[in-house]
Amino acid sequence: MPKIYRKLSDREIREAKPKDKNYFLFDDGNLRLLVRPSGTKVWQYPYQLSGKNNTVTLGKYGDRTGFVSLAEARKTRDEIRDLLSRGLDPNKNKKAQRQQALLKAENKFETIAEEWRQKQSWTEKHSKNIQSRLQKDVYPIIGWKGIKEVTIQDILQILRNIEQRDAVSVAQRINGYCTEIFDYALVMGICDSNPALGRSKFLKAQTIQNRAHLSDKELPDFIRKLYSSDDTNTTLLAIKLLVLTIQRPGEIRLAEWKEFDEKKAIWHIPAGRMKKKREHLVPLPKQALELLKKIRTLTGDSPYLFPGKLLMKKPISDVALIKAMKKLSENKMTPHGIRHTGSTILNESSFNSDWIERQLSHVEENKVRGTYNKAEYLEQRKEMMQWWADYLDKLNR
Repeated sequence: MPKIYRKLSDREIREAKPKDKNYFLFDDGNLRLLVRPSGTKVWQYPYQLSGKNNTVTLGKYGDRTGFVSLAEARKTRDEIRDLLSRGLDPNKNKKAQRQQALLKAENKFETIAEEWRQKQSWTEKHSKNIQSRLQKDVYPIIGWKGIKEVTIQDILQILRNIEQRDAVSVAQRINGYCTEIFDYALVMGICDSNPALGRSKFLKAQTIQNRAHLSDKELPDFIRKLYSSDDTNTTLLAIKLLVLTIQRPGEIRLAEWKEFDEKKAIWHIPAGRMKKKREHLVPLPKQALELLKKIRTLTGDSPYLFPGKLLMKKPISDVALIKAMKKLSENKMTPHGIRHTGSTILNESSFNSDWIERQLSHVEENKVRGTYNKAEYLEQRKEMMQWWADYLDKLNR
């Protein structure tokens, strides 16, 4: 039976001075405080189990975070006595709790999400954008939670918070990221279910807004203005190549001479400049090859097809491209809008949608289909893009 001592007080503990050797202050219920010569005061609980004497350390005395107060020490003492009454070793239990806490830290949602993000084959810029979105909208709510502890209600709270900003498309993307993170955790055996799966259907419907573009009836006037524009203006020449290839504005701006195989009439856009880090092959119609010859006489000394006006070693800015496009289209179209116009006309002209999507370098929405559909349709796209370039020539008449 444990000895019975009078209860300690906080004042008595605070006023206890260090001595040349260790000594103890005893509290009721076999709890004791070790006072070291350094002045450090440590809570201990001596016990006997299976005929062996042992001691469990509860922590340093104090009221600050990371220390153990008198009241907390007494509460832990009672928990230890309960363990002993059931034949359990408190030291082994303490070790198990530490391991569980460590495992929980390793399996926090944020930890798993970052692991998932780093395994993706994205460009650095795209990866950072995803991280920023998660840090803004997801981690403050569930980042600290163990991934097994995240509930459907947690996911819905995240989505509704974003929805309140009238950013439904952002909420849909965030839900997509969360779904993939939980899928990753499922495969790794870290969680048992996916609380994010299908939750975006609870968001309010969003009106789809396409980027500003021209209709097929408005396109002829735009083409006539573009084709009659200054042949020495590299920004306008960039727009011509953009129209002829229907590539993304960023891919046009950053295009380098080394990427073009003019003999084979192919533009090799390297994986590092593509969103999904996959090389993109762009067939070049005859009109684009003629345009390249003209551009080379102006910027052949630069690594870029379209360098800035002041620095030949840097590409033109996106602002320059936007301003020029808006001026030509009378504010009706953005540089990205020609892709929408081109896609619409090609689809309406009965070209295969797979060829068009590949030309636009769109990601296959059906992941299973996308895994197996690696076809470039290069020969078919050559014919299609030559038809497109010839069609534009007809509009210029």
